[in-house]
Amino acid sequence: MSTAKKLAWIAAGYALAAVGGFAAVALNELRMSLETTQGSPGMVAFGDMILFVLATGFFGLVPTWFLLKLWAEKAPRALLLTVLLLAVLGPVSWLIMGWLAARTGAADHTMSFGPLLGLLVAFAAIPRIVAGPVLVVIEAATLLLIGGRIVRALLVAAMLMDIVPLGMYLLHMTSRA
Repeated sequence: MSTAKKLAWIAAGYALAAVGGFAAVALNELRMSLETTQGSPGMVAFGDMILFVLATGFFGLVPTWFLLKLWAEKAPRALLLTVLLLAVLGPVSWLIMGWLAARTGAADHTMSFGPLLGLLVAFAAIPRIVAGPVLVVIEAATLLLIGGRIVRALLVAAMLMDIVPLGMYLLHMTSRA
């Protein structure tokens, strides 16, 4: 099978994953009471976004496996660079969110970048944090597909950059209960 046909099948898999994400959100909306949707529409929309990212990421693992296999065959260095870049964005996203949480209510001009920072948080940092578990699986799959001691050490470090903040968040949330 040619590379173009493989990419077309992978794209179809991602389209189906997006449909699965929309279906998960629609089912969640059907189960919600009217009081919940009317009482806090912003929180409902945020929850829908998180559910969509997680469901689409879960359903997208199959086409991602085939994409990673193809990418490892054709351009392993570019694959490694992309995975490492996405891994670094994880702790950066967590740090941005922590910094914003600490700055809330501060009486200085650090929020002058409000609209730009808001876009960065809404469309980059939060989705990257939510997609963290999916990216751990992608990093593990890349670990299986690409060999070499140094490359594997870098991929393990990339996995730790996602596992450590997720573990700290889990510890924090469970200690409050």
